[in-house]
Amino acid sequence: MKKISITVIVTVFIVNMGFAAFNKDDAGTSSAQFLKLGVGGRATSMGNAYVGVADDSTAIYWNPAGINRIENVSVSVAHNIMFENIFYDWVSGAKKFGFGTLGVGIQYLSYGSIDETDDTGLGIGSFKPNDMALSISYGREIKDVSLGLNVKYISEKIKKTASAFAFDIGGMYKMMYEKLTLGIAAQNIGTKMKFEDEKESLPLNIKVGGAYRIKKDWLVAFDINAPYDDETNLGAGLEHALRITKDINVFGRAGYNTSLKNTGGLNGLTAGLGGSYMGYCLDYAFVPFGDLGNSHRVSLGIKF
Repeated sequence: MKKISITVIVTVFIVNMGFAAFNKDDAGTSSAQFLKLGVGGRATSMGNAYVGVADDSTAIYWNPAGINRIENVSVSVAHNIMFENIFYDWVSGAKKFGFGTLGVGIQYLSYGSIDETDDTGLGIGSFKPNDMALSISYGREIKDVSLGLNVKYISEKIKKTASAFAFDIGGMYKMMYEKLTLGIAAQNIGTKMKFEDEKESLPLNIKVGGAYRIKKDWLVAFDINAPYDDETNLGAGLEHALRITKDINVFGRAGYNTSLKNTGGLNGLTAGLGGSYMGYCLDYAFVPFGDLGNSHRVSLGIKF
């Protein structure tokens, strides 16, 4: 009971700090916005409510403490088809050792090819802007608490490149006979991104949430995000597993995230499907962006 009380007190303090400091009036005041895009078909189809669910190598993005839940090795790859020739990819891997769990993750966002003109409107070629983040992760369990840390190198390229360094920290705690998992993470704590003479802060985010196993085949999750450069947003997700055979499972997922509520269209709703065979899992997510268009996300996870 004492551990639970301490966890609740710390969580309430950190979230209240976020609510007090961050609001929608700060929108557009940070760089590296691609760090908010989320990774993995399972997580994004559940409304990005994953800080208490993360149990594979995508935990490097959502909550580095989650890599401690990997039994041996986990590998994840994802490809996201967005709009206007934009695509977004993720590759990660993590392995458990006697001294803890180590992992590495790479995010890459390409904006396609953009025509370049001079001040008269004459075409003079093209350029290919892109964003990238490399994360190295370490996790360790201390008694009943899982802890994790990421060290990150972040770059953004238009024609010239700007870069920054950051770290993420996270924690997880299981309770109620391991049916409920609470998670907390602070993301993108680091240096400023410098473009020419201008310096911009990274999109610091404080994330708190949980996952509750209603039954063996039903999982619900929720997240509260307090970003530095926007108002607080909420995410919620649901997953149902249908067992076909001993080794084959099919998953249906749905979610909602308030960060997309003003985009028009389906206003924050997400959905997806998944299938697993032994240690392999293929997931698909549909994430609408209102008037901008829809994104389709496919990811493959392997555990062995």
